[in-house]
Amino acid sequence: MTQKSFDTVHISLRTIVKRLYRARRLLGLVMSAILFACSPPPDDETHLRQRLEQLAEAIEQHDSQTIMQQLTGDFRTTQGLLPQDINRMLFIQFRQNKQIQVFLNDIDVELMPVTADVELEALLLGSSQWLPERGQRYQVKMRWQKQDEEWRLARLDWRPVSLTP
Repeated sequence: MTQKSFDTVHISLRTIVKRLYRARRLLGLVMSAILFACSPPPDDETHLRQRLEQLAEAIEQHDSQTIMQQLTGDFRTTQGLLPQDINRMLFIQFRQNKQIQVFLNDIDVELMPVTADVELEALLLGSSQWLPERGQRYQVKMRWQKQDEEWRLARLDWRPVSLTP
């Protein structure tokens, strides 16, 4: 066999192997999608806990858009803050704290048909650089509403808790 025909066969085999590999990956993606579609949706409590994690992650990433998308149209805090007030407060906090860490503890979820009450303790650490310079623990109470099969935050109350026992 000449070198030219050997190279042609080698290139053809390599092309076939690449196509098989791509087809195998595509088949894997299709199978994953089918299995995901067949799995039952997460229960309400699991979904709410996922929402809490999304909120914490959005705060850490300074992603106010994701946070604001989780609020209902009639969102209020017990301090009388509206969504636009929350957005301003996030802007200020994100400017003051280059790094923010959020730790959620003692999460208690009480489910009702279309609402849920969540109580938790949150520790927020902030800094202008990499190491935390300030921190505060909060007792947080939330009321979530189920709208179009999605949980949205309707009410929020937080109060500082002393860091020292």
